[in-house]
Amino acid sequence: MKRIIYKYLPEFVYGSVDGVVTTVAIITGAVGAGLSSSVILILGLANVFADAWSMGSSEYLSSISEKQMGDDDYIDEGKTPIDKALVTFGSFVAIGLLPVIPFLFSILFPQFVGSDVVVSILAALCAFILIGYIGARVTKASRRENIIRTVLVGTIAAGISFVIGYLLRGIA
Repeated sequence: MKRIIYKYLPEFVYGSVDGVVTTVAIITGAVGAGLSSSVILILGLANVFADAWSMGSSEYLSSISEKQMGDDDYIDEGKTPIDKALVTFGSFVAIGLLPVIPFLFSILFPQFVGSDVVVSILAALCAFILIGYIGARVTKASRRENIIRTVLVGTIAAGISFVIGYLLRGIA
């Protein structure tokens, strides 16, 4: 398992970081705008699947272009373009759904409304920590530095999106 993770670490990190960052940005922007949990769920799910497709297909097309260039420095490390695309897509969906799931629960269980935002943010924070940890563990880098860097990237995106949503809340 560790060898597979190591082999596809760039695609995993790329897909999962973008999955959670863009999803959290959509969610925090919608929260800042004062949108309902059901609207946030719709936006979150649409974002996760459409953006995962975009990321996976971009990885696929990029890998094919790299191979076609005939660059002597290009090394595919035994990874096919479709494998790379599937890992990017899969990691985006798996990790990107984590901050969306609390909004599904608030729709199914109305008593959960109100805590969905907090649970979503905590899920995103856990996802950032997990991504940073896995990346550091596989590459033998500093876990602390990697986790802090990953959390910081996600927090900045969430903050930017929340502020924009908040500033534009009157037009929704």
